[in-house]
Amino acid sequence: MNTTPDAHDEKPQADSGPAGTAKPEDASTPADAGQLPAGQASAGQAPAGQAASGAAVPGAPTPIAPAVPGASTPGASTPGASTPGAPVVKTRKPLPQPVLATLLVGGSFGGIAAIMAGFLAVLSPAQEDVQDARPVPGEQVVALQGAGTFLPPTVGPGGPGTPLTAAAPTAPPPLPALQPLPPLTVTTVPASSSSTKVKKTASAKPVRIRIPAIGVSATLGSIGVQKSGEIGTPPLSRPKIAAWYRLGPAPGELGPAVILGHVNTRTGAAVFNRLHELRRGNKIEIRRADGQSAIFTVDGIEQVGKSAFPTQRVYGNVSTAALRLVTCGGVYNAKNHSYTDNIVVYATMTDTRNAK
Repeated sequence: MNTTPDAHDEKPQADSGPAGTAKPEDASTPADAGQLPAGQASAGQAPAGQAASGAAVPGAPTPIAPAVPGASTPGASTPGASTPGAPVVKTRKPLPQPVLATLLVGGSFGGIAAIMAGFLAVLSPAQEDVQDARPVPGEQVVALQGAGTFLPPTVGPGGPGTPLTAAAPTAPPPLPALQPLPPLTVTTVPASSSSTKVKKTASAKPVRIRIPAIGVSATLGSIGVQKSGEIGTPPLSRPKIAAWYRLGPAPGELGPAVILGHVNTRTGAAVFNRLHELRRGNKIEIRRADGQSAIFTVDGIEQVGKSAFPTQRVYGNVSTAALRLVTCGGVYNAKNHSYTDNIVVYATMTDTRNAK
């Protein structure tokens, strides 16, 4: 086996053999084995069965490779020769300029495309959000008038935690919360025994309104139509009274009776200040001049812009004795001294009693 001297073993070894024994630096000269005791090798010679370091094997010429500076492994390969098990270092050739330019341009466009895709993902609404925007039957949808959003197909029930909004313009009045009663009739008696003419001894005119749920107990006046063609309003000087629209049905008669009241004035809260708190099922009592009280049950409530007031839904004919309460709501315009919206309560007569 061919070996090379260990480059790190620079310390001269002791001359333990007889005169004429080769030193490590003279290892190229064969040792005189006859000068040593039998079975003992001189220092600097290889053990029995092995060739001495740097010694030539008889019959097999062995070239002596020079030591590689800095090498720490005996038998290190000479320059240009490959050593079994040693890693081979390969040098990569640089990419041609056209290929490198193409990769840079492609990477730039790819980065721009990724950034644009990220912006679109953030700005685009999710599909599930679009589906949730569709109206659900019976669900209250908060919407501004004219905002182009979906409006519920009927008037909402109102109540705490339920936002008030307008129903679709073509929506009918809400269905009665309870079974309606037939309209009331006015009691009449003959004017005299000698006359066949009939005279009303009592009037269906409403005189008082009570709404226990919001603490209302107020006198009722009457209003008509102003010169502008709009319905009148109660006088601001009497904020605690409400007014019946006398050109329509009286409460308890067939059709929708309409009563208006202020929400507040410069002096404070007015008669219908809490009207927006009513909910489906609340009771409203209207005392009439003929001694009867018509009991109405709230069917629904809505808040609608004055510019889109549902005239047909409020004043249109119905097949029951109905009631509509109207006041202001929304945002107050200090310049015009008016509100943007109206609060409208829809109710149906479900009971009667004699006035006390």
